[in-house]
Amino acid sequence: MNSWKLWAVCCVCLVLSGCAYGGSRSPKELLALSVSGLSGVDRYTFSGDAGIGSGSQTVSNPVAFHGTVEDHKVVKVKGSSMNALTSTVNPLELLNSIKAAAVKTELVPEESNDEQTVLRVTSDPKHAAAKWATQLRGEFGLLEKKVPANLTAKQQGGQMHNAAGPSALQEEWNGEIARSKRELEAMLSTMQVQSSCKLVIDRKKMLPRSLEERTIFRYQADGKPAEENRMTRLNFNL
Repeated sequence: MNSWKLWAVCCVCLVLSGCAYGGSRSPKELLALSVSGLSGVDRYTFSGDAGIGSGSQTVSNPVAFHGTVEDHKVVKVKGSSMNALTSTVNPLELLNSIKAAAVKTELVPEESNDEQTVLRVTSDPKHAAAKWATQLRGEFGLLEKKVPANLTAKQQGGQMHNAAGPSALQEEWNGEIARSKRELEAMLSTMQVQSSCKLVIDRKKMLPRSLEERTIFRYQADGKPAEENRMTRLNFNL
């Protein structure tokens, strides 16, 4: 009888040991504390990478980047190949959006220890879809502002300044932008999003160490089902 009691106590201790890495706070509270803690840091640096994969394929050739945050919110990002994926990276905004969209926040006991607590955060699909629709429109807006090099050269040469109106190249560019925008809106109207994040928190500082966000997009393109995935990884130097 006593041996069975001892066995039962040991089993309970093993189960509770996983929860101990989160302390007395719930995973949801730990997420909120880490986001709040980061918002209070005046200056820090970060690094990471981001990429897109087609279908269920893993992301290939992710773009590496690094950046600084000053005065809490002034973000500067540099990378080997700056594009919409990297130029819009904002660590605090990303964490805030993950917290706001979270429908499930749980401890990952097998990856947690005395130095770090690891959380897995699952986003609400509708909230995630709305968030990504806003972000994708923003990324497209950056593309709209970019002018092709050959068009810029003509403008500098003075060939664009005439009473006849825009050149054929300008009209072609405007037409392509309009077509792409229609395609984007059609895609967004059918888009479904599945997003999750793994967040590593420093137990002593109660600040984020790293995060990895993975998102799957399913939508209709030209009447056919399509799928792609995005990955963003961040390391915080705090």
